[in-house]
Amino acid sequence: MWDDTAIVVEDAFGPISLLNSVHPDAAVRDAADRALVTESAFMTEVFQNEKLFERVKSVVPANSAQKQLKKDLLESFEDSGVALPQERRHRFREISERLTELSQEFAKNIRENKTVLHFTPEECVGLPQSYLDRAQKDGQGNIVVGFDYPDYVPFMMNSASEPARKRYYIANTNRGAPRNIEILNEIVALRREIAELYGVPTFAHYVTKRRMVENPETVARFLDEVKTAVTDAELRDLDQLQQIAEKPKIERWDMMYYRERLREQRYAVDQEALRAYFPTVATLHWMLDITERLYGVRFEEANVPIWHDDVLYLDVNDAESGDFIGGVYLDLYPRPDKYKHAAAWPVRGVSRRARRKPISALVTNFNRDGLTHNELETLLHEFGHVMHGVLSHTEYNQHSGTSVERDFVEAPSQMYEEWGNRMESLSVLREHCADCPAIDASLVSRIRAARKFGSGIDYGRQHLYAAFDMALSSAEPGECLEVWKKMEAATPMGHVEGASFPGTFEHIASGYAAGYYGYMWAKVIALDLIGAFGPDLMNTSTGRRFRDLILSRGSEEPARDLVERFLGRPVSSEAFFQEIRGE
Repeated sequence: MWDDTAIVVEDAFGPISLLNSVHPDAAVRDAADRALVTESAFMTEVFQNEKLFERVKSVVPANSAQKQLKKDLLESFEDSGVALPQERRHRFREISERLTELSQEFAKNIRENKTVLHFTPEECVGLPQSYLDRAQKDGQGNIVVGFDYPDYVPFMMNSASEPARKRYYIANTNRGAPRNIEILNEIVALRREIAELYGVPTFAHYVTKRRMVENPETVARFLDEVKTAVTDAELRDLDQLQQIAEKPKIERWDMMYYRERLREQRYAVDQEALRAYFPTVATLHWMLDITERLYGVRFEEANVPIWHDDVLYLDVNDAESGDFIGGVYLDLYPRPDKYKHAAAWPVRGVSRRARRKPISALVTNFNRDGLTHNELETLLHEFGHVMHGVLSHTEYNQHSGTSVERDFVEAPSQMYEEWGNRMESLSVLREHCADCPAIDASLVSRIRAARKFGSGIDYGRQHLYAAFDMALSSAEPGECLEVWKKMEAATPMGHVEGASFPGTFEHIASGYAAGYYGYMWAKVIALDLIGAFGPDLMNTSTGRRFRDLILSRGSEEPARDLVERFLGRPVSSEAFFQEIRGE
């Protein structure tokens, strides 16, 4: 049975994939690197097996889940080169293995970067006292910081020293360079060779045929439409920052700093002050609480083996029946050599046929004391992925959780961010932190208004990332850093000489190649899904419908069908373009 075999493979490599990014022991991470390359080679060999291919082709599906599974498997065989001539098939296998090696090295170079920066007391003017108190110091009274979010983001938001912000900004963009630039160039060349093996115009054609968009031409039209809407909004935002900064040009290292000053002055919203409203542990319990209410589940701590003392494990049970649904690991705080961003790992997928329960892991790098509102949204976003994995209830393992089309996978998680922006959900936080400052309607209104400011800048950056990704997946991709310089220079804020952002762009070095547009494509869907909840996001009946019609179904059906059934109509982009315009 194919499902049984898939489960055996996942039992081995689901945990390995997670531990590769979070385990404190370098030997474990290095062993995981090697194992994941072996897995990639093995899976390519499986999907190039002609006898297995013919066997799957001969199966007569007995139900819709089997029909979808057959379709998905046949596409996987085709995408792995089973129908290619023997010489091309062999070359595809070599390329696949090399791409895995390169993406692992790319990630490791960022994760294990040991660079630290020293900033003098004069360069730290404006930083919160809590930041200065917890920062490491050298023998000369300077603070010593690396690239973890709790170090970098508050510094860029609050340091009054422009030279210090510039130095930190450039260092942050170079934390993977120069080696990762070389790696990305090799990755791009190998992907171009895959397109040639298949006789398609570009790597983007090879990828998008399995996505909601179906082809790169649809992506190009979507990005053109977004660019038309975002250009005016981005220029409007920059003009307002220039006024508050009283300088003719906002540089990239200025943006976060002056954005926060504008939010403080105009909306009385101070991100650092918001940490008192969102203590990390209390906010975690709040998030679990609203999730329980919305989806009809219960979380319960359980004693299981963990890879670090900071990690928390929770059983997830159905609130009505009491049945065990799955499990969740939470690894929230930074430490040396850990994955530096925020992400969810689908460690173990469900299989209703095998009575298999899912497990997902949330990995972040938050301040232990409290969250800014931006970090609150990140927490909710990644937990949206976790619940997509844990609440799936598919017949077969291959359809579980976040196995959906890549340009849909971000929609449920982006949707969940909105629960951090509404009074009906945020008011519940008082039940978990009675001593915290009260969150009232005025504060929520100001947070929402402050959040809208800068939407043009944010979407302008997302558009640039997506366009750069598609350029690298085109017929003539070019050298990645030079392409980036040219594209970034054409934007209102221009290019920063000495910065090497592509060396940190881990998304497109791995699974988001020719797919980064999916963040905005999925945002269109997410904002439309939110509308279905009406004026009360804690509408439990709609929450249960969402669990049953979207989350539980994984990829048993195409995402478009699931979304249209939930909405009762095709997706509308109206809310998305309203957000770009800051309406």
